[in-house]
Amino acid sequence: MRELLTAQETTKILGLRTSTQLYKIVDFFDSDPDDEWDLVEGEHFEFAGSSGGEKKRKFYEEGVEVIAEYLDKDTPTIIKALGELVTRKRRKRKQLLVSRRITQELIEAGSLVKVSGELGFVTQRTCISILQTNGIGIKNSIKRLKGNGSLEGQEGIELDKHFSIAEDESLIWSQKGIASIAIDMGKNSTITKSRKTWVNAVGNVVEDCFKAEIKRLNAAPQRIDRAIASAKRSANHTCQVSGKRATRSNSLPLDGHHLFDKSNRPDLADLHENILVIQSPIHSEFHQWIGRKPCEPKDFLKFASEVKGDLFDSTSSKAMERFNTLTIKLTSLQKNYENNHLRYK
Repeated sequence: MRELLTAQETTKILGLRTSTQLYKIVDFFDSDPDDEWDLVEGEHFEFAGSSGGEKKRKFYEEGVEVIAEYLDKDTPTIIKALGELVTRKRRKRKQLLVSRRITQELIEAGSLVKVSGELGFVTQRTCISILQTNGIGIKNSIKRLKGNGSLEGQEGIELDKHFSIAEDESLIWSQKGIASIAIDMGKNSTITKSRKTWVNAVGNVVEDCFKAEIKRLNAAPQRIDRAIASAKRSANHTCQVSGKRATRSNSLPLDGHHLFDKSNRPDLADLHENILVIQSPIHSEFHQWIGRKPCEPKDFLKFASEVKGDLFDSTSSKAMERFNTLTIKLTSLQKNYENNHLRYK
């Protein structure tokens, strides 16, 4: 899964003032097909309609990084003299883009395959997707790395450090393994300059990105519990479907239901808007109805409005007000995050 960035989002990441500046750079890239700077449709961007006779574009992370690399090389010497500040800015940008790609791929894969201490492992397929290479490219890199130090100063790959073997005997790769492959590809492969720009970015920050992901996974239960507790307080300990409220004299079991299932949308698991406070029996009945299918807001809306017809009394203005509020909340959430649209930019 690869999610596109709008021109406005790309402009912000690159630190440009307006999207007009962005499109001037794009025009420069397009002006000479034989120079070293290249933006390829399907790899770096997709066309997204037209405005005022001009074709608009949305960009992949690789495309943003290529433009950023061009801007870095075109930075005046006086600004480059700031050194450390520029380096920190570049690293932050690379980490944002690579983290974004890793988040998308982990959502697609269903999280890390294995965590061992500070190492997280993913399948070779996910590794290929993160690097945006292919089977041949990664096999050639692995072959070079098995030669014990294919690059000056670079270590070879080791079992249970750079890679491990899954139960089905396939290879799975840690952040150290992905970094080694990325560095090797950047130095030794015959891929294009724009592809090298991306794999170099991955090599620079993938270990930091995985470290953050492992930390997030370890802290997930506590974060989710806090988010549910916060949602219940915001709802005044009232079921957002039935309108019934828990009091000291009336104990009412309330659950925090994840409208986008937390199993396949971990990025939304602690998002306040993704948690609906409902009575435990309603929660249980919904999951019995939906079965093992990962749920989305539209599923609960269908359950509440069509399947469980007695949840809202059409003759009660208060009940219909709750239903309208619920409909607006769920429809908005569905629109904002469906099709694995990421929580952050």
